Amino acid sequence: MADEFVFMGSVKDNAPYVTQKGRVDKRMIRTIQENFSINSGEEFVLLDAKERGDLYEIRIVSDNPYLEVFIEIDEWRNDNSSAAEILAQPETGRLLSNFQAIDGGHPGKGYTLIYNPDLPEDYDGRVRVILRNRIKPNKNVLGSERVYTSRGDLATPTELGYIGGFMANLDSFANISVQNNEDVAGMSIATNPYVDPLLNPGAANEIFTSARGLGITKGVLHPYIGLAGRPILSIDNTDGEAASSGTTQDVHVFFDKPTDGPSKRANWPQVEQDIYVVDFLGGTLSTDLTAGDRLYLKDGSRLYFPGVIGAVATNQTLPARLAKNASSTYSGALKITVSPGMRTEPPPFILSRTGSTLNLGSNSMGSLTTAADTNPEVYVYRAEVKRLKRVSYDG
Repeated sequence: MADEFVFMGSVKDNAPYVTQKGRVDKRMIRTIQENFSINSGEEFVLLDAKERGDLYEIRIVSDNPYLEVFIEIDEWRNDNSSAAEILAQPETGRLLSNFQAIDGGHPGKGYTLIYNPDLPEDYDGRVRVILRNRIKPNKNVLGSERVYTSRGDLATPTELGYIGGFMANLDSFANISVQNNEDVAGMSIATNPYVDPLLNPGAANEIFTSARGLGITKGVLHPYIGLAGRPILSIDNTDGEAASSGTTQDVHVFFDKPTDGPSKRANWPQVEQDIYVVDFLGGTLSTDLTAGDRLYLKDGSRLYFPGVIGAVATNQTLPARLAKNASSTYSGALKITVSPGMRTEPPPFILSRTGSTLNLGSNSMGSLTTAADTNPEVYVYRAEVKRLKRVSYDG
């Protein structure tokens, strides 16, 4: 009689699933995940099943059109697809990939990407669906940048709609964070995605005007929409000489024309702009803002993101053309030079101080960072896979 033995090796079973034992398990299944986020550089496995069946539909709704969907059906794998890529080629994207992106999305209701084959896609052994966030960190969001390329083969935006130089209405946002948790009137500190995207149209990505742009996949909008580009505001308590303790003073903010002059506005964003902050009672102002900071200013419900600070000068004189009485007698001002600056200079507004303390009220000024600096995460509202399962190989 032969000796009995037990094999303890690790030889991989390479037999095809169709020859392996399975059990009949015929049923229609919907795999659904809702309300979760994916960090930069990470992925989320929505489905990974060893089975035979038919794939009917995949539907992904997220706050960012640059979220990618990876599908593996037996030996077939798709190139990573995103709504940004499909919307950039709407006439051919559907024909080439069975993917469809719904136009008209925004972070508040989501960007929808659908995989919907004309006939259910049959598979014999395995089906996998993975969501990938390959949006890279970027410290130029709401700052200044002229060339951008995405990570790997993720679509690259044709316009840098995330740079500074535009105004946003506070009512359009529900996700602005204040770093020091100061109570800023009208500013909501929330965790929900934006109602509207941070979008500054017209800033062309110069990568596509050079030979380096050849062969790069194009995308619409930009990768720092939604949670990925959430601003984090840090209020600057502009300091100065107060007339006396308890006295309320008005600190005025003036936006000068772009440094190239009004005839050069067509060159935006290749321009700079000076912003003056002046105490009409004669105080000499100082600030903690420095070159390299990204600037924000808040006037009531209006949020200005003029870009990145190039220089800060103290004890300056307000140009006569900006003074109400056309005189240049107002000295002790701050001059903050930013790039790219606002394409159209906003009207002056007032920051109030009591003593040397800024009254935040409805207006403020300071620096900002964004979630994109370290972790441009993507928020997924709903991810769904619809399939007919026929045979299970999972045991």
